[in-house]
Amino acid sequence: MYFFHLGIFAVLKEKCRQIHKALQGISGLKVVGESLSPAFHLQLEESTGSREQDVRLLQEIVDQCMNRSIALTQARYLEKEEKCLPPPSIRVVVTVEQTAEELERAASTIKEVAQAVLL
Repeated sequence: MYFFHLGIFAVLKEKCRQIHKALQGISGLKVVGESLSPAFHLQLEESTGSREQDVRLLQEIVDQCMNRSIALTQARYLEKEEKCLPPPSIRVVVTVEQTAEELERAASTIKEVAQAVLL
């Protein structure tokens, strides 16, 4: 049983590295988080100067990805209660069940959509 779990974590770490690397270099977006983490964020490289506008741009990326069967969500914060409110971001989660092909398709879809929305 112990070795089985080690195998799952090794697979998950490799998938995290794969998607993290695949999402580097998207014009207008930056990857925030550790490459070994199964959850990380995509933030705008540069804010528009308006939190509302930043949220709208990121939501447009989320919506268009959803239309292409890639499920993403924006990170949610308690805006009034947060002491230091993080910048708006898209939350990306990797699971051990996703195949390498699914991760590659997700990364390429996110890239295509982000370029269309942000450029």
